[in-house]
Amino acid sequence: MARKSRKAQVQGTPVVEIKKETTALSTAIYARLSVENSGKDDDGNSLQNQIDVCRDYLDGCPWLRLTEVYSDNGRTGTVFDRPAWNRLMDDVRSGKIQCIVVRDLSRFGRDYVETGNYLEKIFPALGTRFISVKENFDSFTASGSTETLSVSLQNLVNAIYSRDISKKVSTALRAQMETGTFRNRNLPYGYLWNEDKTAYVVDEDAAAVVRQIFEWKLQEVSVYTIIDRLKADGVESPERHKRRVGTRNGDNIQGQGWCPSTIRAILQNRAYIGEMICGKSETALYKGLKKRLAAKENWVVVLDAHPPIVTTEEFEAVERQLQEGSAHRESTMEWSADIRAGMIDLFERKIFCGDCEKRMYYKRQRIQCKGVVFRGVYDCSTHMRRGHDTCFSHSIRQDALNEKVFNIVRDQLRVALDYEKLLKAMRGSTSEANVREKYNAAVSSVKLKLNALKKKRTGLYENYVEGILNEEEYAFAKQTYEEQYEALSRLLDEAVERRERFLQSISPENKWLTMMRGVSEETKLTQELVDAIIKRVLVYDKDHIEVELNYNDVFEAMCECVEQMKEAG
Repeated sequence: MARKSRKAQVQGTPVVEIKKETTALSTAIYARLSVENSGKDDDGNSLQNQIDVCRDYLDGCPWLRLTEVYSDNGRTGTVFDRPAWNRLMDDVRSGKIQCIVVRDLSRFGRDYVETGNYLEKIFPALGTRFISVKENFDSFTASGSTETLSVSLQNLVNAIYSRDISKKVSTALRAQMETGTFRNRNLPYGYLWNEDKTAYVVDEDAAAVVRQIFEWKLQEVSVYTIIDRLKADGVESPERHKRRVGTRNGDNIQGQGWCPSTIRAILQNRAYIGEMICGKSETALYKGLKKRLAAKENWVVVLDAHPPIVTTEEFEAVERQLQEGSAHRESTMEWSADIRAGMIDLFERKIFCGDCEKRMYYKRQRIQCKGVVFRGVYDCSTHMRRGHDTCFSHSIRQDALNEKVFNIVRDQLRVALDYEKLLKAMRGSTSEANVREKYNAAVSSVKLKLNALKKKRTGLYENYVEGILNEEEYAFAKQTYEEQYEALSRLLDEAVERRERFLQSISPENKWLTMMRGVSEETKLTQELVDAIIKRVLVYDKDHIEVELNYNDVFEAMCECVEQMKEAG
């Protein structure tokens, strides 16, 4: 029976055209504050001001939906390697963000070449909309060469402005260094600020520790023994002390902090004889120079800049002692260079501590036992730098590790051989056909439901036009169908993915089996074998290690498929 409209049909009444609804774009606000302006009065450039301007703009754009705010504080605009910006671009590439809004182009970037690259190539390739509120620029509505030229000129002006500021700042800082008025904000351990924060004064508690360290070293006490004594006396580390007295902010400290590099830095710091050395590193954006170490002859040395903690005679005596030790080490390293060169770390960047999951250091250890012998040893980097408070000593000898890893690889080769035989027997069997049919049926079932839903969606608008559904009923049904369609689309993707995993797993050319065949002839652990099949090694102790192979996900899928075929057959 023909459908009847529940509304009276008036002859000649025009049919109302419903505009196609568009989904609001997920939008990000990006704000940036430079190093020079960070934390200062910045004439309206503050992060919060930038964010507020962008929010006000978005309030008038219902087609843009704010998803997240990204901000870089104290980051220069001349480079794009910034934490928040990198995270934003990751979200853009993943599809989480479809539109980016900034207050003005200078907050986006001051490198006109890289900025232009983003606007003209990267954003269009990613389908990302870019809006600059101050310049009234919208990449989706921009048209013609005039507007593009205007944006390019603005980027060039921003780059020139940035270089001008860099030149002024660099020149002013250099002048302060040469006149002795510059003060490093990172106070040396053993000093505090005076009341107006214009000069260093001695922190007697910390200074006593510094003097004790120099005294022990003059007695030829080793660095490691000094560390043990400080820990035994319960002396807090320089970082903890600075935070307690307020010369450094934050509380993100791990471990006790006394380590060899800390002691050596104290023993080599000329600040303790009253000298201030400035300009050890340099950066000049107006010259195109990124931060780098400056040549020693370009350092600025200011004598008697503040009260000394140790005498010049004590400092120079320790300096000679350290130089003699360094010369002895260099001599030892020179005669053993060929021996050490023959000791190869097969697991570079692949071996990690099982507890803290930080990389382990590889070192060549010299042993004096009826002649000089060298052996390789791996140590937990966290334990070496921060001590027992943070992680345990997961030390393991290289020869023992190599043997354990090769035994695990050999066991995996046997597993691969067993699975290859099993898959060969199952391939083409009734059990394989049953499982394959199950996956095909799952995909077909979801496709049928999607097709049925498509027909319903197609007839929905016709029902609305004919008056069978009123506006409220139409809107409700439309939203319901769209939600169902999205859910079924996800189910279809998952069903297709499961089927593909099955087909790839039972294939004789699956990645895991192919990888294992490639190393089946190896009789010992080699660099080629490690590179080919090992993703990483976790060391818990000398008796417990875990080896994670490449394509482990393929192996797990293959095991799952074999179990399914067993159950089916």
